[in-house]
Amino acid sequence: MKFSSKGFTFLELIIVLVILGIMSSIVFVRVGRSVTSKRPRLFVQEMVRLCRKARRLAIADGMVSTFYISSDERKCWVSSQQPLEIPAEIKVEGEGVRELDNGMFGIRFFPDGSSSGGSLFISRGDNFLYAFRVDMLTGLIMPVEKSENGH
Repeated sequence: MKFSSKGFTFLELIIVLVILGIMSSIVFVRVGRSVTSKRPRLFVQEMVRLCRKARRLAIADGMVSTFYISSDERKCWVSSQQPLEIPAEIKVEGEGVRELDNGMFGIRFFPDGSSSGGSLFISRGDNFLYAFRVDMLTGLIMPVEKSENGH
């Protein structure tokens, strides 16, 4: 008796679908972890970008520009720009950053390029992520090495 195979059996199709389901769930979990781990790094990049923008605005417009951080609202922004939400797992600490109002902190940038100065330290739980310093004389935003800040 000869059997001719011109297709797949139902069992073969089920096995292939189960294998595809397992593989896609593994990929989904890995992609989800990757996005979650990139979120703090993207926040840090946006925060530094906002500081640099405040400096550029001060120089270009010839007026004082301020980078604001609200500890109560967990946001940071420059003038009328869309605020950047500080993720719940992120902790932002400042050193030499002036308190402008109750729970409102800021680094001011002046038309000559200088600033009020200060350092910001960003961490996630107990893990140090990034720190940067705004120079008072030049207003330049520079990274701070982990060993320099004691965090």
